Amino acid sequence: MKKKTLLSILVLIVSITLFVGCVDNNQTENNNGNSGSWLDNYSPIHAIGDSEDEFWIEFPASSESSGQAISHLSWILDSLESDCVIFVVHKTGCVGCAAQAERVINLSGEYEAQVEFYDLDIPLGGDIEQMAYESYLYDPDGPPGYIALTGIFTYVEEQGERKIGWHAWEGNVIDSEMEDWIRDAIYYYHLNNGGIL
Repeated sequence: MKKKTLLSILVLIVSITLFVGCVDNNQTENNNGNSGSWLDNYSPIHAIGDSEDEFWIEFPASSESSGQAISHLSWILDSLESDCVIFVVHKTGCVGCAAQAERVINLSGEYEAQVEFYDLDIPLGGDIEQMAYESYLYDPDGPPGYIALTGIFTYVEEQGERKIGWHAWEGNVIDSEMEDWIRDAIYYYHLNNGGIL
């Protein structure tokens, strides 16, 4: 009888320990294996400025319109109401842009709960094609426009004001660097949008 009671208590303790461990993991980790707390302890890699490794508010130093204000596209502005935004302009079958397109598509999928993603595959035509060509507003060094063109948008703070921070690239960005930009955008969005994800 004492053995059964002791065994029952032991099973109960083990069950509670396992249950608490499962609840704790579910509370701190999301689908990406990232925890909500990574935002609280995160230090962004890219600052705000006008160089190649910063989020821009105006046209960057590499642009013919350097230092000038940018009128963001309406679909970028609308999407920023709920998440940071990423797009990639490419063409299915384009050997030179396939790697970047797949990279951005895959990473956007990993962070889908925190980013609004636009896969702007030009051959699809219609609104997608129009949005793809409009996106060349964000070409960092102006015409001619090359693919893949990737853009990322978030909220940043400058002189106590919330503004749109953005960055764009033509060509390839390595996986780890692209993920750093995405994580930075999520961090800045969280920080400058009232902590809402």
